[in-house]
Amino acid sequence: MKRLVLIAGLIGLVTAIGANAADAPTNAPPPAEHRPMAMNLLPPRVLNALALTADQKTKYDALDASFKKDAADLRAKSGESGTRQEFRELHRSYLDKVRAFLTNDQKEKLQTALEHARSMRRGENTGSASPAPAPPAGNN
Repeated sequence: MKRLVLIAGLIGLVTAIGANAADAPTNAPPPAEHRPMAMNLLPPRVLNALALTADQKTKYDALDASFKKDAADLRAKSGESGTRQEFRELHRSYLDKVRAFLTNDQKEKLQTALEHARSMRRGENTGSASPAPAPPAGNN
């Protein structure tokens, strides 16, 4: 009989704790709505590396605003994601317009940043660590 009372008491305690935990608010934020990423023509760190002049910054800002508008139009026309090829072509065309007002040094920095981004997307290691040595030949 004692065992039965003990089990019933434990079940009641566990049920009460579980109900209290279910009613308690959580610290987790509510799920965010899915929004397409706001795509900039160039990432901020690349812009900082280019050190644009005031005139170049004005030209870039106009191109960036136009690019965002065209990208939004492309999304609306071809669905949420659009096609990657269309977005790539749009981005390339705007990068060519940016290159038109960059100095040769800035063009080199931009090209280096773009190559770095491509290698990162492919998963290539761009670190300065030397490659792993070849394993020694086995004595079979």
